[in-house]
Amino acid sequence: MHSLARFGLLLCALSCIASTYAKEKPKTSVADLRYGVALYHYYQQDYVAALAELMVADTRDGIQGHSDNPELIAGGVSLAFGMQHHAEAVFTQILQDERRPQSVRDAAWFYLGKLHYTRGNWSAAEQSFARVSKEFKPSLRAQMQALQLNIRIRNNQYADLALNDIDEDELRSWNPYALYNLGAAHARQGNFKTAQDFFNELADIDISDNPLRKKEQWALQDKAYTAIGYTYLSEKKYAAAIREFTKVRLDGIYANQALLGYGWAAVAQEEYDEALRPWQLLRTRSLMYPAVQESLLALPFAYEKLQAQGEAIAAYQTAEELLVRELQLIRDMRATLTAEELLTVVGSDPVPAEEANALLRGNHSNKVEGGESDAGALTAVVTDDGQNWLKLDSTSIIKTRSAYLNELFAKNTFQTAVLDLRDLLRLQSLLQQWLPKLDAYQELLLQKQNIRNRQDQMLKQDVIGQQAQKLQAARDQLAQRLAQIDSGENYIALADDDTRSLYERVEKGQQTIARMKVAGQDTAELERRIAMFGGILLWNAAQEYPARLAAQQAELKAIDQSLESIAKTRLHIEDITATSMDIQPTLARLQVLQKEVADKLSNTDTLLARQTQLLRTQVDQQLAAHEKRLNNYLAQAHLAVARLYDAELRKQPE
Repeated sequence: MHSLARFGLLLCALSCIASTYAKEKPKTSVADLRYGVALYHYYQQDYVAALAELMVADTRDGIQGHSDNPELIAGGVSLAFGMQHHAEAVFTQILQDERRPQSVRDAAWFYLGKLHYTRGNWSAAEQSFARVSKEFKPSLRAQMQALQLNIRIRNNQYADLALNDIDEDELRSWNPYALYNLGAAHARQGNFKTAQDFFNELADIDISDNPLRKKEQWALQDKAYTAIGYTYLSEKKYAAAIREFTKVRLDGIYANQALLGYGWAAVAQEEYDEALRPWQLLRTRSLMYPAVQESLLALPFAYEKLQAQGEAIAAYQTAEELLVRELQLIRDMRATLTAEELLTVVGSDPVPAEEANALLRGNHSNKVEGGESDAGALTAVVTDDGQNWLKLDSTSIIKTRSAYLNELFAKNTFQTAVLDLRDLLRLQSLLQQWLPKLDAYQELLLQKQNIRNRQDQMLKQDVIGQQAQKLQAARDQLAQRLAQIDSGENYIALADDDTRSLYERVEKGQQTIARMKVAGQDTAELERRIAMFGGILLWNAAQEYPARLAAQQAELKAIDQSLESIAKTRLHIEDITATSMDIQPTLARLQVLQKEVADKLSNTDTLLARQTQLLRTQVDQQLAAHEKRLNNYLAQAHLAVARLYDAELRKQPE
């Protein structure tokens, strides 16, 4: 799909969405966060992200609270991006629901009609357009009616269409195109009078004050004047033809055809002096244009008619020189513009618009005969001053200084192919960058695995093992002590430090009393007091004994749990060391990704080579067509020179 057509489709989508949304109650906030995210990307002119958000939401449970707007946005953006199958599925789904508002159904039928029109299915397009109601948005309805007229022309069903049947108010900005298309259709059928009516109506349209519209309408009017002139030429109304040709602007894109027709109209009236003026002007222009090439032979033909044989021979010889030079230039270009060279040009970095224009202007001191700059010289650059069909901002386009390739480079299909190639080159670059990254990541994982193996081995053999042994010994010692305390009900063993210290003093006192008793001293009072103090200490210790024993047993249990955890950790380390269970799956996935990237890179390389060759074929065919035409004119010039010399020789006496 051409870039301007895509841009028009998106504008239509936005208009339909805006008109449908305007009928709903204004919202101060979005009812669904996902729709809000999609709208954010949408108004940031990041349409790919907006479409992706809508498609992700659709795979879940849809977007609630915003009527049909999300679907219309998804369908419109898909259509503008050339995703025709997805857009068709969206609009068909809308039409299957009879509860949808008429404005939404109109938009869906309109989009489906445009889809069929784009695919060349005229019957289906007409049927879809016929389902659109009269209440459909006027600006879009105007475009639809223009497309319906084109369908009638393609189906040869326009003969009954008179000028009065064309409603300028309904067709709006599409009216000039409709008038020209109908005029051209009648001219092709030989209905010159009717064709002239349509062309004259187009020529009489007031030029808009809008600079962009003015330039476009001037071009259309020039085209109309040129077409009218050739219809008069076909009817042998030569004076009328000249009158129309003179209305064409000399700096317009149709000036060459008008100048050529002017000359032939004058020749038809045997006004050969009059024919010389436009043809002499034509000869100074770039030879890439067929009209200019034809003028090289038409000019000496006029000289012949004026009996100026010397001027005719000189003009033919000049034509030969110019044609030979141009032929060599084209052959050099065909040899130079290989697929590799084209890919290098297409893949180069964009240059600023001013710098690009300077490069394309080239060296103005290099002039050919007649003052024309060397427009055939090969210079091609990529610049960012093209119009993006989605964002209305700049996009990369390729320009050339070569007049022989300007015609091809100006085509949307060629520029689209260039953009596709640039996208493929970016994809190739991205994949080429990922391959070494994946290799490096794999190497890092392998190094990590080796380091882990060494560390795990050290941990298992040294640190963890030693810690486990120490903890086990402490555990066994504590368990034995608790068993002894519990079996002997040794309350003092679990008492606090102060109680144990006091009880140790009681025990020392008992030993002292025993020695005193052996020495024959009276120790009765001391024995009573020491027994009382010891009993108090034992009683206090006995009161705290159960709680302290439970705490010690809990500590023992905690140690057992720690030992169990250490044992599990050691087993886990052994498993990791043996199988690398957390690295091996990643390595396996990495190998899959490496193969996928390598396969995609291979496919991209193949597609790049194929698309580059197709682009090169277009360029070569364009140049070959010029070469063939120039060879034909060169042969005619050779024959004309030979004929004139032969005629002069025959005049000489033997």
